[in-house]
Amino acid sequence: MAEQYIDKKTLQLIRERLWSISNSTGITLEDIQDRTGFSYSQVYRIVRGSNNMSVSGLIAVCKALEVQPADILDLKIEIPKYLPLRKNRKS
Repeated sequence: MAEQYIDKKTLQLIRERLWSISNSTGITLEDIQDRTGFSYSQVYRIVRGSNNMSVSGLIAVCKALEVQPADILDLKIEIPKYLPLRKNRKS
């Protein structure tokens, strides 16, 4: 079984934005818990944790913070140099 892909650097940027919005709006982790129906530990893992988060979880937290996901995901990431597409590789 393949290892789960986790981009820790990008997740940290997303979490920093979520935390910043939470602090600036005064919406606490407990408020997010109430608004999402998630457990406190689940909210903590999304907003402050270090493990991977689901897209659905991120969307739920964005709704709870009253912010568009695009505002959270508006970031530049490094795109690696890949091999040409398979159909363009010489056999």
